Amino acid sequence: MKSRKPWIALCGALALAVTACAPPNAQVVTAPQAPAATSQAAAAAPRTLTEGNLTETPFGPISPAGRKLLTIVEQTSLREITTSTWALQRSANPAVQDAAQTIITQHKDLENRDTDISTRMGLAVPTRPAPDMQAGIDRMRGEFGDAFDRDYVNTLRKAHAEALILVSTVRADTRNTLVRPFADLAGDYIKTHINLLEKTGDVDYAQLPVPDL
Repeated sequence: MKSRKPWIALCGALALAVTACAPPNAQVVTAPQAPAATSQAAAAAPRTLTEGNLTETPFGPISPAGRKLLTIVEQTSLREITTSTWALQRSANPAVQDAAQTIITQHKDLENRDTDISTRMGLAVPTRPAPDMQAGIDRMRGEFGDAFDRDYVNTLRKAHAEALILVSTVRADTRNTLVRPFADLAGDYIKTHINLLEKTGDVDYAQLPVPDL
């Protein structure tokens, strides 16, 4: 048998020649490796936060934002019917009185609808304003004249701006057949109240919330 040493030596020489001809800093290219297998849990599409927190009702699921809207409308109605009644008694500004009368009428309507919707879906109905709303009531209780007008108008104008943002959010994606028309109506009433409050001439626009988009 012939010796394989000359053949081995020739292969080594060829390898050295190829290396010498290669450009400097040449990178070694390796075949791509297949990705590691993912677990079944990782591969599954995660549920969105909204879907994960929906509450099922006979009228379609309701989101946390929808429940918050029902709560805030009820609490706001309690606050605004009280303070608007004071506005009718204390204000000498006809525009303030016009705004107050409309707010009372429309919030009584919203309050009745809100209670009916919440009851039909088995949701709790607030019986008292939120603590920050109660603070405003307590503050205005001792105010009269122009001081009352300014506080009343600006407190309600700011609250309506925040409520309009919430209503728009709920109306955009609610799947509940009771909440949808309620959000439409609430949005219409809120815009009416905003326009009436602005006609009083007492709105301080610097106090209004800036939306975080």
